[in-house]
Amino acid sequence: MGCINYCSEGFGEHTQNNCDEVVLGGASAVIIGQCGTSITDPSDEAEIQALLDAGTATQINGVRVDLPAGSPVTIDSPVGCGTTKRINEDRTLNMYDSNVNNANSEFYNTLNQSQIAWILVYLCDSDKVLFINPAGAIQASVQFIVPPQNNDIQRYESVFSWRDKNLPLSYDAPPGIFS
Repeated sequence: MGCINYCSEGFGEHTQNNCDEVVLGGASAVIIGQCGTSITDPSDEAEIQALLDAGTATQINGVRVDLPAGSPVTIDSPVGCGTTKRINEDRTLNMYDSNVNNANSEFYNTLNQSQIAWILVYLCDSDKVLFINPAGAIQASVQFIVPPQNNDIQRYESVFSWRDKNLPLSYDAPPGIFS
């Protein structure tokens, strides 16, 4: 049997960057939104600042963040002799925070017991943000690490997990928020 897609509107176009431009990695801050909050425009300084001022979003600066490849969620084919079907993607964001103190330990204790609505990740080299906004909640698992020797630092290591078939999109960073 050939490839049948009853819902396809075509792939759309792929755009090549100008003059072999590359987009570098590197993320140094995040803003996390409490459940019940939403963002209309991730590049809108006033909207983001209002959430921060209201205490319904929290900014975490001076961290290292990475977004590894997701893991496909598949099911057996609903058609005989077919191949498995990708229905979703399990995704994670890792954060390394060396800002160790009692206030941050209390913050992360609360975060471990909460759900998160969305995350803005500040891409420090491009002055952009990634907007992670899944339909369901984001879960946090934060660990406090004390290394065995004094040639390493104490830190918090966080894994934020969610399920979303779509990739996060990037936007211009809201002016004045991450500077």
